[in-house]
Amino acid sequence: MSDEPCTRIFLFSHLRTRSNLFMRLLETHPKVIAKLYPFKDAFMNGPECQNAISTKQGRATAIGKSMKEFEETFAHTTFQAGLDAMEKTIAEAESEIAVIKEHTCFMLDSNIINGNVYCDREDKPRPVIIDHRLDIQRYENKENGVPHHVQRTEFPLPNPTLLPDRIISTLQPVIIIRHPSYTFPSALRASSSYGANVFDPDFAIIASFRWQRVVFDFYREYCERGRKLSCGRGRWPVVVDGDKLMNDTKGQMTKFCQVVGLEESDIRYSWDPHYVKRNAVWDAFTKIAEESTGVIKTSVRIGFLLSVQPPNMVEARKKWESEWDTNVARKLMELVELAMDDYNFLLRHSI
Repeated sequence: MSDEPCTRIFLFSHLRTRSNLFMRLLETHPKVIAKLYPFKDAFMNGPECQNAISTKQGRATAIGKSMKEFEETFAHTTFQAGLDAMEKTIAEAESEIAVIKEHTCFMLDSNIINGNVYCDREDKPRPVIIDHRLDIQRYENKENGVPHHVQRTEFPLPNPTLLPDRIISTLQPVIIIRHPSYTFPSALRASSSYGANVFDPDFAIIASFRWQRVVFDFYREYCERGRKLSCGRGRWPVVVDGDKLMNDTKGQMTKFCQVVGLEESDIRYSWDPHYVKRNAVWDAFTKIAEESTGVIKTSVRIGFLLSVQPPNMVEARKKWESEWDTNVARKLMELVELAMDDYNFLLRHSI
């Protein structure tokens, strides 16, 4: 791990992994400046949309817009705009700590995604993104120049993300996971708000932890090469398990803060709700998080906490059959089983 302070933390998140809880906790820290989902709408809704047109149409219908209205709404929602906004957040953080959160699958090239799912998906052009260096413009005309840790441009291995090499080399990567038997059904419930189903090729992106593994392996190799060269390059990826976070919130946050150099005593475990009604799709994914007031241990959900038990897959399948049907339950079980190798690998590396 680098000796430089962690002033650029990137949460490589995944849908329904308790990443909203993790961010709510981090946002209570007085030094944290957060930026949520700089690329999500570009991936899902913008002119460079990486989903199938049918998925996009489903989201338009769900929020009460025609496709023409929908495309006009998101006409300027591009990956370039997302990167610019992210870099501006980092610049605005100054001596504070910028924490950026994005679902990993929304930052990957179509070729990487399609090469790692067990279904046919349409190839999409790679979004054109230019690094405008908005995070370091304040250094450009100063005598001392740009700090070393944001100057690096040479990259020793392929970058799997759409982020510029210069940016990705400066981040403290944080990867969040959660048991697939909890994650995937929850994602299906939320995604049904726009008509998605478990058999959609686009749902295969959501029902996988391959993307978390790709990022972990990339950063691990990057760090190991740096060690061999004795250059201290890169930061080892931190893995947070959403189930551990629920069961031992303070303990997990204490470990995390020790790794990244934050004071755990500055983290608050209660907060004011900040729910603002937007549309049915947004509510399906974020309403519980935005209405929450903290972390409370109980067997009944209050705020964020629902007691977490080890998954019983026989009982889980029965529940899915009751909630949906036998075919959906069978497909969910298949997706969970396919994801377990990546999940278990990452779990072994979690704090």
